[in-house]
Amino acid sequence: MHDTDAIRRGHPIADVAAASGLELRPTGGRLTAVCPFHGDSRPSLVFYPASQSYYCFGCGAGGDVIDFVSRLHRVDFKEAVALLAGAQPPPMPVGIPRPPAVAVPEIDPVKAGPLIEAAVAFYEEAIWSRPEVLDYLASRGIHERTVRRFRLGFGIPGLAAALRDRDLDLEAAQWLGLLDGDRECFAGRIIIPELVEGRATWFTGRRLTDREPRYLNLRLPKPLLGLASAKGDAVVVTEGPFDWLTAVEWGFWAVALLGTRVPGKAAQSLERFEDVYLVLDPDPAGQEATRELHERLGDRAIPVTLPAGVSDLNGLARRPDGRSILTHCILRAGREAGAVRQRVA
Repeated sequence: MHDTDAIRRGHPIADVAAASGLELRPTGGRLTAVCPFHGDSRPSLVFYPASQSYYCFGCGAGGDVIDFVSRLHRVDFKEAVALLAGAQPPPMPVGIPRPPAVAVPEIDPVKAGPLIEAAVAFYEEAIWSRPEVLDYLASRGIHERTVRRFRLGFGIPGLAAALRDRDLDLEAAQWLGLLDGDRECFAGRIIIPELVEGRATWFTGRRLTDREPRYLNLRLPKPLLGLASAKGDAVVVTEGPFDWLTAVEWGFWAVALLGTRVPGKAAQSLERFEDVYLVLDPDPAGQEATRELHERLGDRAIPVTLPAGVSDLNGLARRPDGRSILTHCILRAGREAGAVRQRVA
């Protein structure tokens, strides 16, 4: 039995990443690299030496050094620990393709579904005993009606016992990233699930602080958050979970990319809508994702420009007239897109 905490302390994540063949570039107190877990065209993988963790803003992979080795070498948790305990993990062999997007162990859907639903139900109940969490959400413009409607939760200790009481597979819970030995990975995080017909099929967890990495995802491919509940002919596409929560709080049908990477399946899913309003962040990554979606979706994609000084859609929630501002921006973008379509026709 290996002491996993000692292994984490003894293997700085940046050293392990460098030994695995990644080219690391310092950016402030962080290190960036091209992500090996998806077709990354720009450095979207960030290592945080201060917290000994990593997160990819493209595909959503994230965790500690053990998780990194597990994903990189396509082994399970125990094998990753053994690799680190024995020696520095071997570099990826030259000429062998990198793992596909977010390479994780296969999980039996029959086991995964009940585990995810049970975890969300446990965290969903817990949030109502945490007024400081509800206050934090309200400060971000997310109020109790939306908390209930989308089954938001909060990660308190006790999930392992709750899963055990329901005779659910704790080893599968480790595969999913719910547990890491005795550690409950989502403790202290706001839980934002993806719901399909009311049942949770995936979720992400956000810290109450802005310490990076802010988000932790289940070890499953990211969905297009909110797609199952988006109806009608028009949809607002946002970047992050809180942008999406703001949009649905204000009554818009909306989805979230959960980053700026635009998988082919996501673009295909959006083809069912006649108008796709792209309300992504105005930074370079958001602008590039907007251009990419516009190229894939054609004139059904309508870029929406946020007011100067607003860094993301959720930033409007801090303004008393935020909803009317967003509505005005969308209507203006729609009129401009309509004029362009008429000229082309």
